[in-house]
Amino acid sequence: RDVVARVSSVEYVAAWVKAGVMIREALSADSPHAFMLVSAGKGLAFQRRLASGGLSTSTGGGAGTAPAWLKLERRANTISAYRSLDGVAWTLVASDTFAMGPDVYVGLAVSSHDDTRLATATFDGVTVR
Repeated sequence: RDVVARVSSVEYVAAWVKAGVMIREALSADSPHAFMLVSAGKGLAFQRRLASGGLSTSTGGGAGTAPAWLKLERRANTISAYRSLDGVAWTLVASDTFAMGPDVYVGLAVSSHDDTRLATATFDGVTVR
């Protein structure tokens, strides 16, 4: 599965408000997942948890904020994260190997990074293949 979206805006509630595309094994909070994101004030990043209950890790994807094109590509057990300015020319941020089954959840994600506040993001150009 691949998921692509343009994050056209991210509300600045905190610097680490983030929005992007996600692939995850389950809907539980500690599920393995891959998340290519753009933040409101900390740039782009590829965040992931490789195993259920494991630690999350992150690879910086450079400076920037919305609008930004983001993509996750899954090939067997490898998920690769990309960023783009135009949705045509893609730059690899990082890849990693996940122990996910064949059936996964694919979609859009937003986090305010503050349990007391909500954040809003706007997406367009969304495709799931």
